[in-house]
Amino acid sequence: MRLFVAVDVENDVRDKIYELSKALSSIKGIKAVERENIHITLKFLGEVDNVKVERVKAQLEKIEAPRFKAHFYSIGFFPPKGKIRVIWVGVDEGKEELTNLALKVENSLKKLGFREDKEFVAHATVARVKKPIDRDKLMQVFESFGNDFGWMDVEKFKLKQSILTPKGPIYKDIQIYNLE
Repeated sequence: MRLFVAVDVENDVRDKIYELSKALSSIKGIKAVERENIHITLKFLGEVDNVKVERVKAQLEKIEAPRFKAHFYSIGFFPPKGKIRVIWVGVDEGKEELTNLALKVENSLKKLGFREDKEFVAHATVARVKKPIDRDKLMQVFESFGNDFGWMDVEKFKLKQSILTPKGPIYKDIQIYNLE
């Protein structure tokens, strides 16, 4: 089972981000993330066998972290230099709390032998770049949207399954963990 740990984005914020996704998909070479798939990945686990899934659930259950607010603000891309592969909306306020939550997930699952992720950056992926694109057109879309995508309360995180299909991934909640 292909798994990851994430915070889902609330509908109001998700709608604003999806408007950007749709505008970006008008640029040749860009594939927008489906509206229902917009989230913040705390840790990607990859393929996990059923026995280990139960151990992952138990480890995540032990995580204690407070609830907080997150402000989705700014648009960016990875990598910052060279050929763009991912376009995202970042988090300014709440970034520290998300980073701490991701670190708790990382440390909790390290005990089960999962590799350490690269440095966590609080963001929601908006689109993936499949071919070289017109950067000027991209910057025009960025400018037309401004930077503010709204606030949300972060009250839970989830263990999610990613089911790959020819039309794109389908995400399914495996377990939900409430923050304090």
